[in-house]
Amino acid sequence: MNTQRGPGTVPDTALVAAVAKGDGEAYTALLDRHSRAVFRYAWGLADERSDVDDIVQETFLVAWRRRKDIGLVGASALPWLLTTTRYVAMNTNRQRRSNRADQVDEHSGASEAWYRQVAHDEAVHQLRWVRAEIAALESPDRELCELCLLQGRSYDEAAAMLGLTPTNARKRIQRSRAKLKSSRALHEMEQTL
Repeated sequence: MNTQRGPGTVPDTALVAAVAKGDGEAYTALLDRHSRAVFRYAWGLADERSDVDDIVQETFLVAWRRRKDIGLVGASALPWLLTTTRYVAMNTNRQRRSNRADQVDEHSGASEAWYRQVAHDEAVHQLRWVRAEIAALESPDRELCELCLLQGRSYDEAAAMLGLTPTNARKRIQRSRAKLKSSRALHEMEQTL
């Protein structure tokens, strides 16, 4: 296939048909067109940032190996590529977690009860911290967080209880979550110093 006119002018349907026949130029054009989107998606899925390039590379290797199976949604190959990226990322993350689980740490040989106690103590500590941070928020943000995040009420329900619009309630919760995240990061950084 001649892609001299530029990779953006040849539709995905033609590129995928040419790739299925083994056309390297069409494959390169398809890669050039969608590699940024695949990279951004892989960035969001990878447990470790060092795996992102490997996930993108593996996605396009799978696309080449399965070139006759690339599907189109509408006239785009991107959904197929993103689905492949998701599966590659899941496998990469699973393998990394498995490797971590196989590593010996200072608590190897500890009983299951010890691990449960440590997890319980950490959860209690985190819950105390979250409750203290929520208590420090001003009204109605504090009440919204208590209703939605601690009691599990819906945004609409909490908004109605506090006389707010659902949109306003969502924005307030979103801001409060951002505050809690940044406060948590600061708290963790202080603990490591």
